[in-house]
Amino acid sequence: MFPSAGRSALTRASKPPFRFRGCLYAKRRASVQLSKSAPRNVPVPPSADDAVIISELDRPSTSYASSPLSPTGLFRHNILTTPIQFKLLADATQRRAEILTERIVRARESREELYKVVKNLDRLSDMLCGVIDLAELIRNTHPDRVWVEHAELVYDQLCQFMNVLNTHTGLYEVLSTVLSDPDIVKSLDAEARETALIFWRDFEKSGVNLPPAQREHFVSLSSEILSIGREFMMESSKPRPPAIIKPMELRGLKDGGMGMRIRLQADATQRDMLVYPGSPQAQMIMTSAPEEEPRRKVYMASNSSTEKQVYLLDRMLQARGEIARLVGKESYAAMALSDKMAKCPENVNHFINALLDHTSPYARRALRALSIRKQAHLNTSPFPIIQAWDRDYYCPPEPPAPPVSLPSLTLGTVFMGLSRLFRALYGVTLRLSDVAPGEAWHKDVKKLEVVDEEQGILGWIYADLFARRGKPSGAAHYTVRCSRRTDHDDVHGDLAFAQDQRDRDAIEIAKSFDSVHRSRIPGRQGVFQLPLVVLVCEFSRPSARSGPTTLAWHEVVTLFHEMGHAMHSMIGRTEYQNVSGTRCATDFVELPSILMEHFLNSPTVLSLFDISGKPIRQVANHHEDPCRSIDTHTQILLAALDQIYHSPAVMQDDFNSTTALAKLYETRGLIPYVPGTSWQTQFGHLFGYGATYYSYLFDRAIASRVWRNLFSHDPLNRETGERFKNEILQHGGAKDPWEMVSTLLNEPGMAGGDAEAMAEVGRWKIEDEVPTRH
Repeated sequence: MFPSAGRSALTRASKPPFRFRGCLYAKRRASVQLSKSAPRNVPVPPSADDAVIISELDRPSTSYASSPLSPTGLFRHNILTTPIQFKLLADATQRRAEILTERIVRARESREELYKVVKNLDRLSDMLCGVIDLAELIRNTHPDRVWVEHAELVYDQLCQFMNVLNTHTGLYEVLSTVLSDPDIVKSLDAEARETALIFWRDFEKSGVNLPPAQREHFVSLSSEILSIGREFMMESSKPRPPAIIKPMELRGLKDGGMGMRIRLQADATQRDMLVYPGSPQAQMIMTSAPEEEPRRKVYMASNSSTEKQVYLLDRMLQARGEIARLVGKESYAAMALSDKMAKCPENVNHFINALLDHTSPYARRALRALSIRKQAHLNTSPFPIIQAWDRDYYCPPEPPAPPVSLPSLTLGTVFMGLSRLFRALYGVTLRLSDVAPGEAWHKDVKKLEVVDEEQGILGWIYADLFARRGKPSGAAHYTVRCSRRTDHDDVHGDLAFAQDQRDRDAIEIAKSFDSVHRSRIPGRQGVFQLPLVVLVCEFSRPSARSGPTTLAWHEVVTLFHEMGHAMHSMIGRTEYQNVSGTRCATDFVELPSILMEHFLNSPTVLSLFDISGKPIRQVANHHEDPCRSIDTHTQILLAALDQIYHSPAVMQDDFNSTTALAKLYETRGLIPYVPGTSWQTQFGHLFGYGATYYSYLFDRAIASRVWRNLFSHDPLNRETGERFKNEILQHGGAKDPWEMVSTLLNEPGMAGGDAEAMAEVGRWKIEDEVPTRH
């Protein structure tokens, strides 16, 4: 019963398809505190921490001294100094989990134990997620191959064990006993009840109550989906065969550095050119080649598929349909959406249809403008059809730009701005902390304490920010450890179920891993496990020769987005890890991160990048992409395609994903489908997002509404920030997201989250200013 742990927001595809849900206190105050009643529009005063952030993040990294005697283990876990110890920890954790599982299964032998079932299930999930999520981080980021290999072993071992728990009839029966006992249910607070229901729903979605043969088939299908999905992702990322371009087809290629080189190469050799999809040459041709034929060839090459790629996708979709039928659902979408804000496929379609109705007129106007450009270019009759290979030529993509003119933004400056923004809104500051030898996996990793002016340290963000060989591309947010209350754990009670000294030793080893990063929080009862988050990016590294890292605007947007996830993890403070921070509904989890992007549209917020805090008065620099509505329309079609691919249609004998794609474009598309293409095999989100790809558009609409109604007129207002923190961030998945959103926006009619509420969100304006991200 896994939550949304690991990579940024929604990309959890490589984990089990079900969620066994999962996945040092020092009282310190920020150098400068802001009163919650601080006057509006007063510049945020600088603090000593601001200057430290800039100096530390903008200077070249230096190697930390290693200690041959007793280096600190990863994340200050003494047991994690070597890869072999990581495997030993995994073995001890699995044995400890088996012991705790036995305790839960036997809970009906004691009334007192039944009252502890929900807490113990959450503990069981947390102890496994803590190691699995760490393994996921290590296998994706660690530069040492031996560490990676051991992380792969740990990951596969514990995920297999997790799948066993997901279909454990004994655990399900005990939980059913708890939920059918009025006295026990009455003793549970709202958060505990929600946690119990999450476990119960997830057990049922895993087919735990099926007859043995069908349950075995369910497990087999789950393994097949995971295996095929991984292969599908590998195949989708493989390079496509090149387009063969004749030199004469490049006549008139627009001047410019690369364009000139391509033309000179073609003229000099007079040989056909091999242009590989995704290459700079391919991008140049798509945006700059006046002749239509080379653009068409590059498009066809870029959107071709092998038979194997199409087969893998179709089989994955059909296996998902089969698994849904096993648990009594008519489609995978119906199964996947039952615990989301949308609730059912019909409601998703209400949202998509309303959004299409709102967006289509703007997209058609933009398409007509492109048609007029094509008419003038080719001297054709009015309004020629815009083909798929025309879009980038007649409306070349422009890099995103800030709304006002800004000086170059260094990495340290942007992090300073983030810290000052969080201080203004939430009374929370980012503070750099020393990284001990062995605590991080690379010398470039920086450690940030997240410090609340009243509660002290909320948690830690480890920032692995710079590109290096072997490191995955893109940006990601890993939740390595969630917050939860720990003083009610009753670990001593586990020892009664240990069979021998080896069991007791395993419990002690696993306990030593759990016991780090705990704290009492002022103003709250109990001891809490503090969250650990890792932020991974691929920025250029600062150096003595080139100076500090300077971020392009899209990189600033990326950083703000990922830090939105990080702060959700930091501020979320629940008693159960299953509902902590980003462990919430898939179609709700992107709201805080997308909202963070909106703050970059405010000159008031951008003034935080200046350590003097002076308001920015430059002339506006923002330009609106005239084709943005076309791209938004395309994203809506992708969401619609995702629903089709996870509908009952996939169980028909004649189902073909390419045919379904072509039909969607014929009925709802703007730009015609190109016969012979099958770009759905590059739609990697079909694996990770299965039936929930609409979520990003959905949260874009909600975030846009929150920004306009609450923040746009006064983005640094502490009262509004506290309201968002208290209504949204701190609850994670412990409250119904519809209730949270309706309360925040003061729209009580939305609280029920019915079909009309979904359609209403579809009618809300999706922002034009914020770049589309995934």
